[in-house]
Amino acid sequence: MNEQRYDTMTEKRLAATNGHGGQSVSFLTGLFTGAFVGAAAGILFAPHAYAALRSLRRQVTDTVASVGDTAAEGYRQASTQVSDAVDDLQEKGRGAYGKVLTAVARGAQDVKDYATDAKTELDRSASKASGRHSS
Repeated sequence: MNEQRYDTMTEKRLAATNGHGGQSVSFLTGLFTGAFVGAAAGILFAPHAYAALRSLRRQVTDTVASVGDTAAEGYRQASTQVSDAVDDLQEKGRGAYGKVLTAVARGAQDVKDYATDAKTELDRSASKASGRHSS
């Protein structure tokens, strides 16, 4: 009886193993089928994705180039405006320098004239004073 029981249990185990073995085969079949379908879909849709990425890359490149051109143009305009402002300031500075130089030259001439007049007046006064002392 023990042998019969052993055979029955062995048969049950084999049946259970065969059941799981069938599941393993169907799992592997599903796995390979899924991998095949995924690879096929990747091959079929890859050109579309690549084209979309290429288009996006082109748009980004164009946008960056446009922004770069705009920035360069803005820099050129700002540089021109600053250069013009510096030229204007230099011209105004030269004009102010000329006016100040003229005013200083006139002032120096006026001081010279006043000094000459004062010396002449002092000489006259000295000569009158010495003429009074000698008489």
